[in-house]
Amino acid sequence: MKIIPLDKTKEEQGHCGLIRKLEQEGPTEIIHLMVKNAEKHYHKVSTEYYYVLSGQGKIVLNDEIYPIQKGYLVKIDPGVSHQALEEADVPLEILVIATPPAIGDNYMV
Repeated sequence: MKIIPLDKTKEEQGHCGLIRKLEQEGPTEIIHLMVKNAEKHYHKVSTEYYYVLSGQGKIVLNDEIYPIQKGYLVKIDPGVSHQALEEADVPLEILVIATPPAIGDNYMV
């Protein structure tokens, strides 16, 4: 059993913005993400779920662009290139759930 306060986790720069790793053990990886200049990438094995906690922006899935906002859930299957895009003055905060963990399974496009 774990209780993990967000403000007690280390903030670091990731390829999608500022991340805080909440869970990396076991079958699932959970990351808090503040999107900032995200790079387009894909995963060969991991399925990712992006749950928008706050803000609004867009998500690029392969070559299609979709609007996203607070309360939206995006499922990203293995092999689908993706990139979250924040809007100019609106922070985009996302809870990322990857199963299996995406550590070592990131490929830039």
